[in-house]
Amino acid sequence: MKQYQFEIIHKQTSIANMVRATAQTPEIARAQIVLMYGQTHKVMDLFCDINPAHKILGEIDCSDFPEKDIPWLMAQANIVESSL
Repeated sequence: MKQYQFEIIHKQTSIANMVRATAQTPEIARAQIVLMYGQTHKVMDLFCDINPAHKILGEIDCSDFPEKDIPWLMAQANIVESSL
């Protein structure tokens, strides 16, 4: 398995982003990306980068996390880190 990265371009805004998929072949990775993003994005035909499988474990989008909840978040993170 390898991790393939493809550029995708939003069909209405033309904003480009990168998407990664882990698969046996780049064709399988691209097809999975098309299934996920193809309605709203054009997926480039060739991959941009290839890495060992699962090099990137995941991504967490915290962009809309409410500021009022930051003290709670920090307290919870401290609890987890102190229990290690």
